[in-house]
Amino acid sequence: MLINHSTPAYCRPMISSSMRRQVCQKVLGLIGPKVLWIAVGKVLLLFFPLLFLVNFWLSSSAERNAATILAAEEGRYALTDENIKLRAERARLYSPESLNTMAAKQLALYVPEKGQITRF
Repeated sequence: MLINHSTPAYCRPMISSSMRRQVCQKVLGLIGPKVLWIAVGKVLLLFFPLLFLVNFWLSSSAERNAATILAAEEGRYALTDENIKLRAERARLYSPESLNTMAAKQLALYVPEKGQITRF
């Protein structure tokens, strides 16, 4: 049995209920009434999911638009290449040498030489 206690008993100091109520009222006065925070919480619960859905929809539509634009640009490049090839073919066909050879082969028409007599 210990007669001499080496450690004294320690009790936490307690504040009175009226003082505790005053402290709570000061804290609530700083952050606002509880009704306001409930309303803010409800608005945030509705706003953030809606904001998230709108963000998701906009990003997906932006990706779809980017894919559509990319496909259109690839088609434009292909058509540009085809246009260049067709213009080159047309220029080759309308060249005087090509016209003379085609007229000679298909219609048996030849350019008159210097010594030939031509009638109009």
